Amino acid sequence: MVNGKLLTAFRRHHVPVTGFVIEKRVESLGPAGTLILKEWVSEGLDLGNHTYSHPDINDLSLEQIEEEIVRGESGIGPLMRQVGKKPEFFRFPMNHTGDTKAKHDAIASFLSQRGYRLATCTIDSSDYTFNDAYVRMLAKNDDVAAQRLRIDYLAYTSVEINYYAALNGQVFGYEPPQVMLLHANRLNADVIEQVLKLFEQKQYKFVPLDAAQSDSAYQTPDTYITKYGPMWGYRWAKERNVKVNGRLESDPPRWIVDYGKPSPSPTK
Repeated sequence: MVNGKLLTAFRRHHVPVTGFVIEKRVESLGPAGTLILKEWVSEGLDLGNHTYSHPDINDLSLEQIEEEIVRGESGIGPLMRQVGKKPEFFRFPMNHTGDTKAKHDAIASFLSQRGYRLATCTIDSSDYTFNDAYVRMLAKNDDVAAQRLRIDYLAYTSVEINYYAALNGQVFGYEPPQVMLLHANRLNADVIEQVLKLFEQKQYKFVPLDAAQSDSAYQTPDTYITKYGPMWGYRWAKERNVKVNGRLESDPPRWIVDYGKPSPSPTK
């Protein structure tokens, strides 16, 4: 259901998506997992490497990270070759690109040797936070809360698009092409039409990932070392010594973050 809704919307709005695949999760679905990926490539969409098991690379040795990268391409490689392509992009889990300079540089070199380009992302809507609560609401048949969440999620996504447009504009003096990070989850499947319409209403045009990253902004050197996973606008600001105020970015509504959590014990 999730996959079908997403692909239908991408087709209707002519969105050239790159789907980043966690091979272990594909394997867990059995033959159905490969069929899902075949649907993507048959639609002319691209597949990228998101590691084999989606670990936090901050906790892994260089050898373990390299194994995750190699195993991560075992399924998508043959599928892409069947349509005359190859996996071009790699995205780090949680955008953790290396918490030390030695690890960061060694991974970058390994990826380059295997023919990968680093997939960036410049807009984040915290969709995983919303989806966690959304799934709990659906399980409880809390339709009122689910409808409220969908409305708040779309409003928050609109705010985040505008925020990152301004942030990247501050860093470069113009707004470079944006790359939206979205997960293939139940919430996005249910509201993907409205999410894509948000971009259309804001006069964005959908282009392939390689076209977006051909802009000069994406040639900014990648030397920022952090154990966290900020969007690229923050990284670019560090690289270019541009002072930005991340506290201006909004957080997801508190009621969504707290939904379904036990109430704190009253104090005496």
